Amino acid sequence: MILLKKELNDFKDVEPVEFFNLARELDRIKKDLNSTEPSINRNIYGRIYYSIFLFLREWLKKHTSYQSWPKGEHSRMANYIRYRGPFDEKINELIYEDLVLLKKLRHQADYKLKIPIKSSQNYHRWDFTTIGSAFEIAEDIFRIFREF
Repeated sequence: MILLKKELNDFKDVEPVEFFNLARELDRIKKDLNSTEPSINRNIYGRIYYSIFLFLREWLKKHTSYQSWPKGEHSRMANYIRYRGPFDEKINELIYEDLVLLKKLRHQADYKLKIPIKSSQNYHRWDFTTIGSAFEIAEDIFRIFREF
């Protein structure tokens, strides 16, 4: 085992939007990277989701009674927005649905290595939302909460 001093590690403070910016940059330069486009795209979905997840978690902790703790936080936070979010019922529901969609895309990207065949039942459960749409959803969420 290698023991490292704390000051020598690569972790630094980061803002959630930086993950979003990384996703944008990966999307912009993916043709020039020495990796497969599908693997880059899957990383982009993950960075989009985590940028929103972390942004919302920090926003909710600062502006509401939401309390963060790791176990089950992804679902708990989405449900908090759905039922106790800062907007009217309709907007809270739309944000909840968008967050659930981004989470599903991230989950597919991280865990589902093969797209189901069209004749399978799992194919109809797959979500084919494009990266462009995922970026738009995330941008809308950022905007709505920043303008609140």
